[in-house]
Amino acid sequence: MSGTVDVGQYCRQVEDHLTKVNGGHLVRVVGPAFELVRQWADAGVPLSVVFRGIERKAERSAAKPGRPLRLEFCEGDVRGLFDAWRRAIGVGTAASDPAPDGEAVEEPARRPKSLSKHVDRAVDRLSRAAGRVDWPENLRAAADHLLVELAAVGEAAKTTRGAARDELAARLAALDVTLVAAMRAAAPASLLAQLERDAERDLAPFRGRLAGDAWARSITITTDRLLRDRLGLPTLTP
Repeated sequence: MSGTVDVGQYCRQVEDHLTKVNGGHLVRVVGPAFELVRQWADAGVPLSVVFRGIERKAERSAAKPGRPLRLEFCEGDVRGLFDAWRRAIGVGTAASDPAPDGEAVEEPARRPKSLSKHVDRAVDRLSRAAGRVDWPENLRAAADHLLVELAAVGEAAKTTRGAARDELAARLAALDVTLVAAMRAAAPASLLAQLERDAERDLAPFRGRLAGDAWARSITITTDRLLRDRLGLPTLTP
C-alpha cells in the first residue's frame, strides 16, 4: 500500500512523535527502525495507531527511566493496536492476510489478557484524563461513575477464572459502550466532523474492501478511536 503513502513523510512524522514521547530526546529512525516504519506504511497502519502504540509502550516503560524509548521496542504495541482495529472494522488482521505464495497464514492463538492488570491500566489512564480542567461536567460525572465500576471489576478480577471471568469481560465491554456514548455526547460537533475526515483518511487503504454499511460502520469505529485518543481515554474492553 506504500504506493499511496509518502514513506519519507510518514517516517518523519513517526520520528517527530517518538522525539516528543522521549521528552525531546531525538532517536533517529534509520536502519532497522526505518525498515520497520516502511513495513507499517506498506501495511496501511494509520499514523494515529503508530502514535498510540508508541505512547502505550512508553507508559509501561515509565517505571524504568533511563534510556530513551527506541522504535523497535514499540512493534508489538503498534501491531497489536492495528490488528485490533482491523478486526473491529472487519478487514482481518495482518496475521490472517495471504502469504506471498498465496497460502493463508493462520493467526496464532493469543494468550488471555490479565483482566486485573488491564483494569489497573484503564483506571490509571481514566483517572489522569479525568483531571483535565477543560472537560465538561457531564463527561467528568461519567468518568467518576466508571471509575467506581472499574474498581469493583478490578477487585473481582484478581480471583476470577473461567465463565466468571468472561462475565467480567462482558461487563467491561458494556462499560466501554457507556464511555463512548459519554465522550461523543461531550464532543463538539466541529471536532467530530474533523475526526470523521481523519477516519476516512485512515481507512482509505481499505476502501475497496468496505462497501455500504461496512464503510459507514468503519468510519464510526475509527472516529471513536480517534476521539478516545484525543481525550486520553482508555479502552475498557479487554
